[in-house]
Amino acid sequence: MAIFSSGDKMETNYSEATVIAKGTVVRGEIDVKCKLHIDGKVEGSVISNSVVTIGTTGEVKGSVFSDSLVVSGELLGNADCKNVEILANGKVIGDILSSNLVLESKSHFEGTSKIKLADSVNNKSFKSSKNSARSVEKEA
Repeated sequence: MAIFSSGDKMETNYSEATVIAKGTVVRGEIDVKCKLHIDGKVEGSVISNSVVTIGTTGEVKGSVFSDSLVVSGELLGNADCKNVEILANGKVIGDILSSNLVLESKSHFEGTSKIKLADSVNNKSFKSSKNSARSVEKEA
């Protein structure tokens, strides 16, 4: 993706996607403004205002804050997303705060699920747990 136009003005295209390939390990917070597809491993928080997909070989140890989350691999941590979908063979161990939660047959979910009624009410308490989730991640 080119980020500079011919006039040296910064240009961004948020319809693109970021891919973390199988065999790649990322440690730390990821904050993207586009779709994110994870086939590798992420140790830390993931923040996106779009769709985060954890592929079949993907693994996230940390919290996910996004518009939508699709899990085919593993999420070991909390999710605060408008929509969460755990596909067959997908695994989530942690708490989920969402407006919509879909669990396919043969998916695995251990934790609690709370309905996100209004961003202004639920997000405040859940986002405050973002820092405590980071400290848990560091201990693990």
